[in-house]
Amino acid sequence: MLGADVTWSPERVVAFFGDDSGENRHPRRLWYDFGLVEFSWDRASADRPWSGHHLSVQAHRLTHGVTPEPVLVERYGPFSGPVAFADVAAELERRGVELVERPGSDADIREYLQPRSFTSVLVVAGGYYGDPGDVYNVSSPVFVSPESRESELFRTLHGA
Repeated sequence: MLGADVTWSPERVVAFFGDDSGENRHPRRLWYDFGLVEFSWDRASADRPWSGHHLSVQAHRLTHGVTPEPVLVERYGPFSGPVAFADVAAELERRGVELVERPGSDADIREYLQPRSFTSVLVVAGGYYGDPGDVYNVSSPVFVSPESRESELFRTLHGA
């Protein structure tokens, strides 16, 4: 996201995207919503520093007239509406980036995982969430249960 990622502190993210955000703050969880982009942090206790949890791009909000963050428009130009998964998948394939479809429990959403980065792409499959084939959101990293194969791979790749 223009270099911003989950390693950034809340202060750095706000300085980059601006202070016009929704905020949800609890002693151990913090979330900022800038419009299309959301960042989330957590911490072990109220006296500990924040640790990045994930960032999400809520692409489905483009169909509801949400204005993208100015820094995104400055870099990428105007956003015209829904994002077609077919276009995203074709570009990722062109770049040699693998997506693996994951089994899901919601018939109206399909989930794809990029195994090395643990980035999730949710795609509308039924009419409940929007138009089939549109990207619903992109989240990174996606943390899964500690005993899963994905978590073992994440720990191996990131020395954790």
